[in-house]
Amino acid sequence: MTLSRLIGYNVNMHSILITGGAKQKRLKKANQHAKTTLEKNLDTKILEPNPSITIKQIREIEKFLSKKPYQKNLNICLIKQADKLTIPAQNALLKTLEEPPKNSLIILLAKNENQLLETITSRCQIIQLKNKNKLSQKNRQIQQTIYDQLVKSTVSERINLVSSYATNKLEAIKFCKNQILFLKPNIINQSQLIKKLTLSLAQLNANLNPKLVLESLFFSY
Repeated sequence: MTLSRLIGYNVNMHSILITGGAKQKRLKKANQHAKTTLEKNLDTKILEPNPSITIKQIREIEKFLSKKPYQKNLNICLIKQADKLTIPAQNALLKTLEEPPKNSLIILLAKNENQLLETITSRCQIIQLKNKNKLSQKNRQIQQTIYDQLVKSTVSERINLVSSYATNKLEAIKFCKNQILFLKPNIINQSQLIKKLTLSLAQLNANLNPKLVLESLFFSY
């Protein structure tokens, strides 16, 4: 039986990347494509970050996918927060994506595909969910003020502003997320800044120093 018949759609790829939307919506979409409740399926291997997803965990995938499935002749690996794969882990995963075992399916869930290597995304069928996150009118005005302040500030002024938004990891993450939500619909020709904000989010999630991350980010304004 072919992979496409096992999972119910016509695609030759053995890997799917589901991005955008909320966590539960990404998981729901994964269940729909796999035609099973993945977290209750004996033939599913689930990877979650602690705090990142390491090369050791990717080795566990390789062993799991090489074994004979118990139920429906299909082994499925679900990587819930693929954006937290370390670079070495992504490079290790690439080998499996290039030469997947027969009757295997790898599903990656990530809020933003920009945090994954292009070599990973190019080997996946990408399913983009819509993001419904919107800023309130008040918050949009606040983000506009922050953006204008950074754009007009000198280098030394920007460095002084870092401490205002990097008191801790959560505050720095909040800053990046709000600026991304503000920039996407409001400011044209800022794709490079959005990419830098996305990279900064990945660095913060990898527990890099918030002040150093935002200091580097502020030079991009």
